[in-house]
Amino acid sequence: MINYNVEKLKNLQDEINRMDPVDLAERLVELSKEDLAIWIKLLNKDLLADSFAELPANKKQEIIETLSDEKMADLIRELDEDELVDTLQELPANIVRRLMNRFIDSERRPIVNSLLGYPKESVGSIMSVDFMSIKRSVSPADAIKKIMNSDLDANRLEQVWITDDSLILVGYVYIADIIRNKNKEIDDFLHHITAAVYATDDQEVVAKLSRKYDLGEVPVTDSEGRLIGIVPAEWAIDVLHEEYEEDLGNIHGISESSSDSYWDKSSFQIAKERTTWLVICLITATLTGFIIKRYESVLAASVALTAYIPMLMDSGGNAGTQSSTTIIRSLYTGEVNYKEALGVIFKEFRIGIFVGVALVFINYVRMFLLDGVSHTISLTVSVTLLLTIVLSKIIGGVLPLVADKLKIDPTIMAGPLITTIVDTFVLMIYFEVATLLLGL
Repeated sequence: MINYNVEKLKNLQDEINRMDPVDLAERLVELSKEDLAIWIKLLNKDLLADSFAELPANKKQEIIETLSDEKMADLIRELDEDELVDTLQELPANIVRRLMNRFIDSERRPIVNSLLGYPKESVGSIMSVDFMSIKRSVSPADAIKKIMNSDLDANRLEQVWITDDSLILVGYVYIADIIRNKNKEIDDFLHHITAAVYATDDQEVVAKLSRKYDLGEVPVTDSEGRLIGIVPAEWAIDVLHEEYEEDLGNIHGISESSSDSYWDKSSFQIAKERTTWLVICLITATLTGFIIKRYESVLAASVALTAYIPMLMDSGGNAGTQSSTTIIRSLYTGEVNYKEALGVIFKEFRIGIFVGVALVFINYVRMFLLDGVSHTISLTVSVTLLLTIVLSKIIGGVLPLVADKLKIDPTIMAGPLITTIVDTFVLMIYFEVATLLLGL
């Protein structure tokens, strides 16, 4: 624990209350319980709330357990509904009940309960209900009066949403345009809606739309088109980051069970997360073992074939992963969908031919110069390599589309799964080609 005197406390208070909430949250994570309690007392309540929203779940729980009832009530009041919901979803049930019963007032409780009711990773679970909306029939002068009387934060008033008299969302205006055009109609500077999402949509949809249309806020509507919430661009960036981490884990066969940092997780927990796909690959590798046993006579007759099995399997796996990664990216940007599977097959077939021919030529020269094997074995390996690349490209292109159709995360198809499938086909092709060309 740090030793504090009055002068030191005053300097510390000035320093930490000028910090950015993100930087402050990083510092709070590193503090001991004693120092954390002191810092909390020194922080302005609004800065404490902003920093609290950035903390990991275990640190949030630690702070809640140290706060007095008065401080806890202040913190809950300063948190936006979406931040409050995120916190409640991360905490143990007994703490959630305490917060709901003692610190969340009756006016906010219906909103919080509504947000808590949305599925995890849905738009509704991350949207904010703090937004400004006015009817298009209102004059700019009256709109300014409403804005002046609003208690929303400034960053929620940059963009004002416009509805018709039935509260159906029709567009938005910027507050600067309202001020500059007091004597005009709102329709004169109205921006019509380019995209909107439903609260039940996957949160990834928000990130896609925000990126595609460069939106500062993405509106969330109900089935009849009424505005019920918004997702700011900075939250869409957070979604992108979360989805990237999840996709990266899927591609490399890691099932992340929590968002804790590498050092906070136990070795056992990390091992458990990494083991699942390794076990699956271990089991599915049994199939390749059966294939090799089935063709033992082929290998016995031409032992030289064994040396090229790793190269063929690696080439097939890498080729398939390239295609799956490209298609997954195209799925994300909306360039392709499962309805275009036939077109993807033909395109990946052509790509496989070009890539396969190039690899066959290089590999044939390498075998001729370095390996000194017979022409027949060189031909067998070359034909297999060409067929392997073409088939791997097609499989890698189609599997993500199948996953998308089945509502499965396509990135699952880009990692160990596609490698295992390709390895099986490679061996079957190799031994069948060898049997045919070598007469074994």
